Amino acid sequence: MLASLFEPIRVILGFFESLVVTIGSLFVVGQFVPPGDYITKLNRTEIFDNRAQDAIPQTRVHDIVLEFFEGGHDGRTPKCLLIGYDGARADALINTKDDPQAGTQLLKAGGGGIYNMYTGGNWYEFNWQATSTAPGWMTMVTGHWAKESGGTGHGVNNNDPSKPADGPKVMFTELLEKEQVRGTHYIVSWDKHFNGENATYVNDIAYCEANDLNAKWTDTNSDEETFAATLAEVQDPDGAGMVMCILEYCDRAGHDNTFSNTDPAYVQAIKDSERDAALLIAAVEARANYANEDWLILITADHGGTFTGHGAQFAGERQIFLAANKKVISNFIPLPGIID
Repeated sequence: MLASLFEPIRVILGFFESLVVTIGSLFVVGQFVPPGDYITKLNRTEIFDNRAQDAIPQTRVHDIVLEFFEGGHDGRTPKCLLIGYDGARADALINTKDDPQAGTQLLKAGGGGIYNMYTGGNWYEFNWQATSTAPGWMTMVTGHWAKESGGTGHGVNNNDPSKPADGPKVMFTELLEKEQVRGTHYIVSWDKHFNGENATYVNDIAYCEANDLNAKWTDTNSDEETFAATLAEVQDPDGAGMVMCILEYCDRAGHDNTFSNTDPAYVQAIKDSERDAALLIAAVEARANYANEDWLILITADHGGTFTGHGAQFAGERQIFLAANKKVISNFIPLPGIID
């Protein structure tokens, strides 16, 4: 009922906000930030290592992972766990900032950081993409936006198309072909990722199978099954060197209720996500060979939401986050023309 009530309002308001930002982008570089809005509120949370208007692009996740595996590890074996919270707004972390056992807080307390990040494309390049599930995760795993000059974009502008076979490779394929990991495992519960003729990763799966690459693509039926499969993978002494999972708690709660920190269901959803992440972090640190391994652990989101939906260019849909157990970002380049 709420979804049918709010969706027309969200679409109309999204159109007008997008129009304002589009006009603003004609005379500033970056995001148009009216004073006193959502961006300012994010800066007052004291959660993030960078200002909201200096958010890093979602494409950076791919580079962080690849750079990690290419770096030195003092003789230890590099491994990576990437935990996704589908539909988690940046300000969702307000609900867990004071919980030392929350996944994002554990990573920061262990010497890492929590960073403002954005999805949806670059305003100044006019290459906007839907703030939706498939484009968001695909941008992270390829390091490209859906549309880019020179035809280097991944082509997944919304939840409908598959990434073209000749599009940029996903990081799982890259790591396997460079022999930087012996196996990868991507675990999800949203059916559209892997299943069906137009599944987002159908061509990537086919490529890995054709080239005998040790890539596993697991589709579960629930967040509980996704968590269990991921836990089993990180507990396996011979498990994959690159593991990624996506938890749907926040996205489901947002669509069924609202993407809001005043909505009890959405608040519980971020807490459930943070709980599962904390348990996965503990499982990594409990590995018998942990002292001889160098783990990069990341927690991030594909998009945020407003009212009961997402896909437009609301700040609440564009602004997400990246938490890491290492200081993966050392400098921030402020975008000129931004109003604080």
